[in-house]
Amino acid sequence: MRFRQDYEKLQQEYLELKQAFQELEEEHQELQERFEFLMAAVEHLPNPVFMKDKDARFFFFNKAYSKFFGMRRRDYVGSTVLDLDYLPQEARERFQEEDLRAIAEENTISYNTSFTTADGREHPSFYWSRGFRDSVNGQPGLVGEIVDISKERMLQDSLDETIGKLREANETLRSVAQTDPASGLYNRLVLWDMGREVLTDSRKEAFTACMIMFDMDGFKRVNDGYGHLMGDDILSRFADILRSECRTTDIPIRYGGDEFLIILRRISLEDAMKVAERIRSRSEKELILPDGKTVTSSVGVIEIDGKTDFENNLLRLDRLLYKAKNQGRNRVISE
Repeated sequence: MRFRQDYEKLQQEYLELKQAFQELEEEHQELQERFEFLMAAVEHLPNPVFMKDKDARFFFFNKAYSKFFGMRRRDYVGSTVLDLDYLPQEARERFQEEDLRAIAEENTISYNTSFTTADGREHPSFYWSRGFRDSVNGQPGLVGEIVDISKERMLQDSLDETIGKLREANETLRSVAQTDPASGLYNRLVLWDMGREVLTDSRKEAFTACMIMFDMDGFKRVNDGYGHLMGDDILSRFADILRSECRTTDIPIRYGGDEFLIILRRISLEDAMKVAERIRSRSEKELILPDGKTVTSSVGVIEIDGKTDFENNLLRLDRLLYKAKNQGRNRVISE
């Protein structure tokens, strides 16, 4: 009787152990299937992915990694980057130190770089890795990914080139819009912005600025008597005289028709008068017509008044110019 009771007890324990074993086996099978599914998913990732153990030895890398570098898993799992003989020794040591530091500090490393792939080509790439610690058993390790950004780099280079061309085109259009085609000087469109800028700067920095306006005497008779080609030639030669007498900080402008204007930064009225007189004198001597006559100019000079606006300064200059004409032309006057 006693024996039978012991037998039944053992049989019951066996059945319980068998049931527990079956449950463990089912759980193991489920875990195995999940693991295989996870590995399959990692294998099918389009980017190279790798995992390393606490000593920075390859634990796993996916098919994309194998293809990218031409590395077979059976040859390199268990090896460190120091064993990658296709890399220069200096690079191997640097990468190994980088891996070990990331693992020890559990931090993230990322940067743009270039990798030479199995086909021998340079591929601009984004490299990312992170040190981690397994929360179950506390084992440290490293996981990382490489993203080939060759196409993105090509697109960026193409975009940069397009932007550069657009900037050049925009600068060309801006220059064309600001330039008088007959004289090559600035045109009247930029007068207001540049004049107001100089006026504002003179107020802030307390320097004197001046303006000179020129009106070529009897220019209509040049066009009527010698033709418009000669008239254009005189305008062009007068513009050359202006350019040669201006400093790099001065702004020579064709104001309109046969009128020209110069905005001069950081100059006294006395020195501006000297510039105006040199241009007037050179015009009288150098602008010679086919019959030997010369083209003269009437000139007004003012010091820009910082207490008023730019428009009022222009009105002062315009009145002064006509005063010079009324006094006999071919002269420089100021106030």
